[in-house]
Amino acid sequence: MFWSRLWSLFGGASRQEENAPGALEWQQALAAVPILQGFTRSDQLRLVALAQQFLARKTLTQIGVELTPRQQAVLALQAVLPILHLGLDWYRGFHEIILIPEPVTRRQEVQDEFGLVSEWEEENAGESWPQGPLVLAWSELQQDGDWDGFNLVIHELAHKLDMLGGEADGAPPLPAGMEPRQWTQALQGAFDAMNAQLARDEVTAIDPYAAEHPAEFFAVCCESFFTDPLRLQQVYPAVYRQLSQFFSQDPALRFPATRLLAGEAQTGSLV
Repeated sequence: MFWSRLWSLFGGASRQEENAPGALEWQQALAAVPILQGFTRSDQLRLVALAQQFLARKTLTQIGVELTPRQQAVLALQAVLPILHLGLDWYRGFHEIILIPEPVTRRQEVQDEFGLVSEWEEENAGESWPQGPLVLAWSELQQDGDWDGFNLVIHELAHKLDMLGGEADGAPPLPAGMEPRQWTQALQGAFDAMNAQLARDEVTAIDPYAAEHPAEFFAVCCESFFTDPLRLQQVYPAVYRQLSQFFSQDPALRFPATRLLAGEAQTGSLV
């Protein structure tokens, strides 16, 4: 049986903490998260193995929150979903994930060419820096995992993938066999098209935050790729093809037929 094999692989593994997920928690987490459905048993085992390595190698610093073993499993499985066929080495360069209860509100300032300073407050649910930790708001993470186009942990880890090539600019290092020119044409073309839409006051098919910067466009497209693949495939087919090659995955094939019949995904807390 599949879960018997899972138990034999992970049930007796050594733990850094007493509340680390065991085989039951991995089983429950896989069953609870819609975007983790539709994988073969082999890929499910690969996901769990990567997620366990992820938790073992990254320090999970919890400030004002305390995740249960099942919640840790839910977080880790979504975190490693993008690197299912890339490997954990693609998450090199950072060692800590800091969990905070709520998004942080910061006052931002910008000075224009005439010297006028504008101020506004900006809410940050997640942050990532080159060679620095990943910061995630638990209140936002609790909404992740559905086929709804949004996923904070995938978004922030996409920035980490991007930063492997230096500054976050929407151009991560590409796996062997991919053509950089095709990548640039696809993503830059879609980025420009979205900005043109916004200039015409049109509603965009994916989160308009993507138009802020090429790095945000890449991160938002990664969110959409894994959590709303049919929409991304329809609106930006060239971007979808590039991401499919990059991640060696095709989430559109896993999108549940019941959601197609319903017309839209059900949303809600999964943890």
